[in-house]
Amino acid sequence: MTPEGAIIESMFRVVDKEGNDRDFILNPTQRKLDELLTGRDLIPKARQEGVSTYFLARYTAACLMKRNVKAVVISHEGKATQRLLSRCQYFLKNIRGGAAIVGRDSMNAITFPKMDSTIYIGTAGSKTFGRGDTVTHCHCSEYAYWQNPKGLLGGLLQAVPMSGEVAIESTGNGVGNDYHRRVMRAHEGLSEWACHFFNWVDFPEYSVLLSPEDEAKVLSRLNPYWDEPRLVAQGMTAGQIIWRRIKLEELDYDLQLFSQEYPLTLDECFQASGSSLFAKVRFMDTKEWADTGNNLHILNGHPCIGSQYTIGVDPSGGVGKDNAVIQIFHAESGEQVAEYAHNRIEPDTLGVKAAELGRLFNEAYITVESNNHGPVTLDALRDEDYPQHLIYSMESAGSAYEDKTLMQLGFRTSVRTKPIMLGKLRTLLAKSWTIHSTDLKSELSTFIEHEDGKLAAQDGCKDDRVMAAACAAMGAERAMLYSGDGRETEILATKDPARYPFTLEGIIGGLSDNTRKGGLKPQHASSSGNSTYLLSKFGTKG
Repeated sequence: MTPEGAIIESMFRVVDKEGNDRDFILNPTQRKLDELLTGRDLIPKARQEGVSTYFLARYTAACLMKRNVKAVVISHEGKATQRLLSRCQYFLKNIRGGAAIVGRDSMNAITFPKMDSTIYIGTAGSKTFGRGDTVTHCHCSEYAYWQNPKGLLGGLLQAVPMSGEVAIESTGNGVGNDYHRRVMRAHEGLSEWACHFFNWVDFPEYSVLLSPEDEAKVLSRLNPYWDEPRLVAQGMTAGQIIWRRIKLEELDYDLQLFSQEYPLTLDECFQASGSSLFAKVRFMDTKEWADTGNNLHILNGHPCIGSQYTIGVDPSGGVGKDNAVIQIFHAESGEQVAEYAHNRIEPDTLGVKAAELGRLFNEAYITVESNNHGPVTLDALRDEDYPQHLIYSMESAGSAYEDKTLMQLGFRTSVRTKPIMLGKLRTLLAKSWTIHSTDLKSELSTFIEHEDGKLAAQDGCKDDRVMAAACAAMGAERAMLYSGDGRETEILATKDPARYPFTLEGIIGGLSDNTRKGGLKPQHASSSGNSTYLLSKFGTKG
C-alpha cells in the first residue's frame, strides 16, 4: 500500500452508497489501483466503483503529508465538480485524529498553508494551465465526456513534470474519440501510459444476496436472449445475474448501453454508434488465451498433433500505422488458437513470420490478402519454401501448383470480393467459430457498413484483425482438404461452383447470386425470450 493509501485507511471517513458514515477502507478496485499506479495511468471502468473518490482522497492525503503539492482534479461538468469538492471537504471535516490545518476553502480550491499545498477542483475548460503553472498531481474524471478533450489535455499535461502523477479515468463514450484511441494504444503497449481496466463482475457490491433456493431457481431459468447461459458458464453467479437484470430494466433492456456502463471486457467500454456487421459473435474470455510475448497470443493446448489449421494474414507497411495481423483457427472446430499483431513488422518479414507459424501449426493452410503490400509478403512466404499448395490462390485450384505465379497467389479483396469473405466470416462467427481475442472482438464490434456502402471499421477504429480473420475463413474449407503432413487428400473440382464456392468460378457465381439477392444482409440476434419472466422480481419468484 502507498503512503497515501495508508493515510486514507487510518484517518479518513467516507459516506457509503446507503448514506452511512464509515471508515474509509479501500475497496478491491481502489486497492488494486493503489498498487498499480505508474504516474501515467488510463482507467477505463464500470460505473461507480469508487475511482474518483480514491483519487480525491489520495490527493487530499498528499496535501496533508507533502510540501508543495499542487493537485488538480478536473470533471466534465459543473455539478460533478461540486460533488467532487464536497467529498474533499468531508474528508477534512471528519478526519480521525487532530484537525487538519486548512487555509482558503473556496468554491474550487482548498489550501494547506502549513505544507504550502493546494488541491484545485474544476470543470474541463474553466481554467487554462499555462507554462508558468506546475501541477504535481492531476486526475481527469469522466474524460470521455469532456468537450474538446484533446486540446484541453494537451495544455494540462504541459504543466505536469515527468515526476508528477496523471490519471485519466472514464466510462466509455463511443469509439474513435481521443479517449478510445489513448486507451487502445496503451492496451496494445504502443504508448508510455498504463491501462488499468476494471469490469463490473470483479466488484463485490454488484451482486444480490440470494438464498440457496433462489439461486437454484435463477440458474434453472436462465434467459438465452440476454446471453445468461454463456455468462454463467464463464463463472457469473446467480446473484450477479439478478443484479444484471435489475440494471438492464433500469436501462430499458438496452444491452449496448449496459455494456458501455458496466463492461465485462475492455472492448465493451467502447460501443460503436452504428450497427456492427458482426452483431452475433461467439466469444469466450478465457485464461487459456496466453500472451507468449513478441506480440503473439496462443491458446494453451495448441498446436495439437494431427490437427489442421487455417491461417489468415493481413499485411501492412510496417511503419507504425496499421497492424500486420496473423490469425490462426483450428480448422475442424473453428476455435481461434493464435493471433499475432505488430505495426512495425515489414511485409517481407511478415512472410517469414507466417511461414514460421504455418510450420508450427502443422503445415497450416495460409491465406494472405494480396492487395497493397500482400505480394511482398507472399514472395517472402514462397522464398521460405513454404509448400505452394498450402498457399491460397484465386486461380482455379485444379491448376498445377508449380505453374502459379506470384500475382496468382493470395486472396485479392475488391468491391466485389470483400462482401464474399466478410459474409463467410459472419456466418462462421455466428454459428460455429469461437474467438478468444478481446482485440478481435473489439474490432468486430466497430466494423460497419458506411453510408456510401463501404464495409470497413468505423472512423477512428481499426479492422486489421477482422480482415486477417476473414482471410482465415476463406481458406477454411480448403484447409480441410489436406492432412496434417500437408499432402493433398482431395483435388478440388472447378466445374461446380455450388460445390466448391472458394474457387474463382465459385466466387464469381456467388457474387452474381449475391447481387441478385441484394447484397449482404445484417446478422440478427434471436428474438426469443420471455420479458415477463424478467419483470417478475427478476426471476426470484415463481
